[in-house]
Order: sequence, then C-alpha cells, then structure tokens
Amino acid sequence: MKYIFKIPVPWQYFRIVASFLDINGQEYDTAVMDQPWIFGIDGGGTSTRIQVESLEGTVLWYRENSSINPRSVGWSGAEQVLKELFTALYRETGLKPGGCTGGFAGVAGIGRTDDCEQFTNILRRASGLSCPLQADNDAIIALAGAFEKKSGVLLICGTGSIAVSANSEGVMFRAGGWGHILGDEGSAWDVGRRGLAVASRSADNRAEKTVLLGYALEYFHIQDAYDLISAVYENFNKAQVAGFARLVAQARDEQDPAACAIFASAITELELLVRTTAAHLHSSRDNHQIAFRGGFIENDGWLAEHLSQALTASLPDFKIIAPRHEPVAGACILARQL
Repeated sequence: MKYIFKIPVPWQYFRIVASFLDINGQEYDTAVMDQPWIFGIDGGGTSTRIQVESLEGTVLWYRENSSINPRSVGWSGAEQVLKELFTALYRETGLKPGGCTGGFAGVAGIGRTDDCEQFTNILRRASGLSCPLQADNDAIIALAGAFEKKSGVLLICGTGSIAVSANSEGVMFRAGGWGHILGDEGSAWDVGRRGLAVASRSADNRAEKTVLLGYALEYFHIQDAYDLISAVYENFNKAQVAGFARLVAQARDEQDPAACAIFASAITELELLVRTTAAHLHSSRDNHQIAFRGGFIENDGWLAEHLSQALTASLPDFKIIAPRHEPVAGACILARQL
C-alpha cells in the first residue's frame, strides 16, 4: 500500500489530503475510511438493499442484491448474498470493520426469536463485525422509516401482507404475515390467486363469465384454459401468480363483477389487519398515524384510496400519512439505537 498526496491549487489554499491506493488500483478517501459508520439492510421478499451511513446520517454507500429471505433462498443462500454485499462494501469504500458501531437487518420471512437470533449470527459471520447487530422482520424497519421512529401503524401490502404497530413504549404488535399458504390476505398474491381461481371456475361454467379467463390465457401465453394447470403448477412461481393481480385490477377498472368482488374482499381483509394492530394503541401518547408500504398498494391508487376511506370510517382517531423514508433508511435509524 502506498501514499498519494494531492495538492490542489491555488497555492494560497495549500493543503495536503492523503488517500490510499490498494493493489487493485482502488483509491480510498481517508476521511471516509476512518470515520465511524452504521448500516441498515432491507431484505424484502425478492431483493435486498443495504445502506451505509455516517453517524450523522450521510449516506456513504448503497447497493442492491438478490433476496436474503431464508424461506425462499435458505439460510446458506442468505449468508452468501450477505458475504457478497460486505465484500463489495469493504472493497469499494475502504471502510474498516472496526469503525462500525451497529447494524440492523429487516428481513422478510423471519420474526420468531429463534429466527432472528439465527439470522443475526449469519449476519455477523458474513460481515466479520463485532459491534451490536440485530435482525428482525422487515415490517419493523418499514415502520421506523415511515415515522422516523418505532411507533404508529404500518400496513405492508406487496406480494404478501402484514400490519405492525408500536406504542409509545416501543412495544410491537403484528397481524398477518403468515405467508401465502396460511395468509397474505389482500396482497398481490391473494388477489392474483383468486383471479386465477375465478378464471378456472368460469372455464367450466361454475361461475359467471369473466374477462379474467381471457386475461389469464394471455398472461400465461396459452390458448386452452386447462393449460393453466401446467402453467401454474409446473415450476411454481409465487411472484408470477402475484403479478396477475395487475390484470385483476384492470378488470376491476372495467367493472368486471368478479374482479370487483375480489378487490372488495381485499379491502375488507386489509382494513382488518390495520384495525387489529391499531387496537393496541390506547394511550394519548401513542402515535395515531397509519402509513402504507408495499408495491401492490403503492402502485394501485384505487386500492389505496378505497382502503383509506374504509379506515377513516373505522378508525376516526387515526390519520393516514405518506411514509417519510424508505425501509432501508428505517433500518439505519434502528442501527443507531443499538
């Protein structure tokens, strides 16, 4: 390793700034290398985001990678992705592991104490860090990002669905998040699956005719309704089923009765998730605010608007707001508190 000295001009502003050039030609700013830092990880269902910040909140590094959900990629698969991320972090920034003061990972698919402890252990192995680390469900970092603190009520409605809340003392409550077999009501998975189910019932005259049958054939690039069986079950892809929710929404906008009924049910289920978690916030000190996160609800204005109307009627003491920050920023907020 050798030193490089940069001497900017004009000379009356003379100063020397040292930086390092490693054997691969990667130059590091010593002002960045030597400062304390924290990191936050948003491990969603299909992708992972890591953000490194200074203690003052300056973003030092950001990277995306594939999923670290252990229910989808396994524990070893999650650890491999984490190793790739931290290898890139140290290589590209020159930050020292000893400078890290804390890290928080919000990960889809975990939440039980044993799961959180196991994930924290693989995070420590993958990062080589000895500072305080913590892992928990990704809904928690989304909550912290939405309100800049662990309080309020947050609904996540993407491929799956879950609602979480926290009172003024930081005690957490949750409803949903049971996965696509046991739950995920009102989510893109739920709407997409129910849309395909209605299409199949329509195909053999157990339900009224619906445009969803034609949309399903087009979506899977098939011509015969019975080919839906192989299209769905062979090489099963949860995200693909969830993706069909977009066409159910299109049918809803065209006033298809079956699609309208599916979305009416989705609103009922999502409203119940929020109302169940909000019921724990009794004190006037609690944050009586609600925010939405998740690609499905954030990209469907009709769904967000009609759910908001339902919640305004059932929870008149609560206010619906836009989230203040992304979940990965929420993970950094929680990392500073470790």
